[in-house]
Amino acid sequence: LAKDKIRIGCAISLSGPYAPGAKVTQIENYELWVEDVNAKGGIYVKELGKRLPVELLMYDDKSDVGTMIRLVEKLILDDKVDLLIGPWGTAMHFAAIPVVNKHKMPFVALSIDSEKLRELIPKYPYAFVILNQPRDKGNDLIELVKEFGIKRVAIIYVADLHGIEMAGYVAPRLGAEGVDVVVHKSYPLEAKDLSPLLKSIKAQDVEALIGFSYPGDTMLITEQAKVLDLNPKLFYLGVGVAHPAYKSKFGNKVVEGVMGHGAWNAKVRIPGVKEYVERYMKKYNHEPDWWGGIFAYSQCMVLQQAIEKAGTLNHERIRETIAKETFPTLLGNVKFVDGFNVEFPGNIGQWQKGVFEVVMPKDKRTAQPLFPKPPWPKD
Repeated sequence: LAKDKIRIGCAISLSGPYAPGAKVTQIENYELWVEDVNAKGGIYVKELGKRLPVELLMYDDKSDVGTMIRLVEKLILDDKVDLLIGPWGTAMHFAAIPVVNKHKMPFVALSIDSEKLRELIPKYPYAFVILNQPRDKGNDLIELVKEFGIKRVAIIYVADLHGIEMAGYVAPRLGAEGVDVVVHKSYPLEAKDLSPLLKSIKAQDVEALIGFSYPGDTMLITEQAKVLDLNPKLFYLGVGVAHPAYKSKFGNKVVEGVMGHGAWNAKVRIPGVKEYVERYMKKYNHEPDWWGGIFAYSQCMVLQQAIEKAGTLNHERIRETIAKETFPTLLGNVKFVDGFNVEFPGNIGQWQKGVFEVVMPKDKRTAQPLFPKPPWPKD
């Protein structure tokens, strides 16, 4: 049978606790990219002498690791997809990487955030990581704490791999810089009430609250901190701060001065970003994720360019191409050094007048950081 399309498989959380993050960061970007590519006639494969349209085959892993692994194997063995993207989240990726590597499937990992990868990725030559990692965001966060002369910090984190990793990276390093980490506590995934924890932090009179959170708890912490009037000079939360739902739920005045993982915005000087934002907003009627959004779209751009540069759908050739080439994307020129991308538009963002401004690293700032954070508005 003559090959008439490129099939890309994706096992991802369409339901369960991971679904909101998966939708805004990845699924919407994957669907937009497929639409953009197919509008131009598809991806050119030199070996076949023609452009092939892309078909995205997506299954719901229900936010369950075992289900995700079964679906990834189904996509590879039964559906015989050409390439894979997804899933969502650090724990999911840790489970997926050995599986895709076993099947010699080139794989650009996106929403995985872990220093343990430094030991892991060299063992899995088919896996590459495009996202900025704990050291990228963590080191910049430590720099920011030092820049503002902050001495008393509370760190809270979701008891899932992402939170455990980030807190484990940042807390001891802040301590080594002479910063007093007065609170260092975890809370369960899908927590419904964090006010006792936040009250105890308020009593400690800290200058910074750093929360390594997931989207649901990012909303919850913000809501409850406002009610309790817990308003330290630096207020930093994790996944979800950069999501459009965060700003639309609370409004510009409430989120003003809140910092989080990121970051990019329509002002970054990278070709194609402004147009991407316009296309995204036209399709979905809301802003993109100002952290993972262009990472997800760029993840697909890397796969597309790898196929075009390799001139084939052969997995080994695509893997070699990803390992050695440079890829112009919405993140800038993506290059993988020892399996990790080294090019990011920013690591930390802060809401200022409705824009998620890049505030770290310093040389990529789209605005100066707003410090101290203004008081919560009285409704």
